[in-house]
Amino acid sequence: MGRDRWSYYSAITGRTTTLCLNRVWVKNYCVLAKQSGNTITAIGSTTAADCYATRVPVPYNQVLVVAAVYRAPAGANASHCRTSAQDPLRYWSLLADGGNTLVCFRARS
Repeated sequence: MGRDRWSYYSAITGRTTTLCLNRVWVKNYCVLAKQSGNTITAIGSTTAADCYATRVPVPYNQVLVVAAVYRAPAGANASHCRTSAQDPLRYWSLLADGGNTLVCFRARS
C-alpha cells in the first residue's frame, strides 16, 4: 500500500521513463476514501486531499485524517490505533511498507 509507479513513453527518443513512488505517511494529512453506510470500503493509499474539502472526486466520497503512523505490531489492525481504553474515536487502518507500518485514520472532526 502506498506505492505506485508512473511511466512516460517518449515518441521522440523511443524510451520509457518510470517514476517509482513510495508514500510517506504524515500525521494530520488527509486522504480520500470510499464509504458505504458506516463502513469505509476503500482507502486511497496514493491520494492526498484538502482536509476541509466539501467535495471529493469520484469514485471517493469521504476524506480521512491520518491519526497516527506506527511500526506495525504482529496482527496489527485498527484496534491498535486507540490511544487508550477510554478512546471513543473510531479508527480505520491499513498496513503499508510490506506490512511493516500501521497507518491509522480517523474521520474529520
